Amino acid sequence: MAVDEGAHPETLTMTVFVMAQREETTVLGNVVGLYVKLEIDRGDSGRPTTYFLSRLKGELRWVIDAKFGPDGYPHYVHGFGERLSSARMVIKPVSAILDALALARGLAEEIGEEIPLVLGPRRSVTGPA
Repeated sequence: MAVDEGAHPETLTMTVFVMAQREETTVLGNVVGLYVKLEIDRGDSGRPTTYFLSRLKGELRWVIDAKFGPDGYPHYVHGFGERLSSARMVIKPVSAILDALALARGLAEEIGEEIPLVLGPRRSVTGPA
């Protein structure tokens, strides 16, 4: 995947390990949406960065719930669907790939850039996609 979000394009390798519909009851109420665990390898460190993402029902973008650097250092860690602090979004090329995968796997009926998430029938996809 080639990315040109600024002046310097780079090639990233993205591996999706888990994409599933998820529902949890938290102190803030019921949280329903899509959950993703993925790794992105920029090719510069020899090891990938691990991300845990969520996109809740009705949301327009994928949010980074947790990010661990190539050395395992936790850059930030939030629970699934936590939206109390400022949300960090993934870049558009990664979002587009995840949106397409969610549609292809039947996890979402509607999803896309600026399209609110509508979940499909409850399913999950695990393993590299």
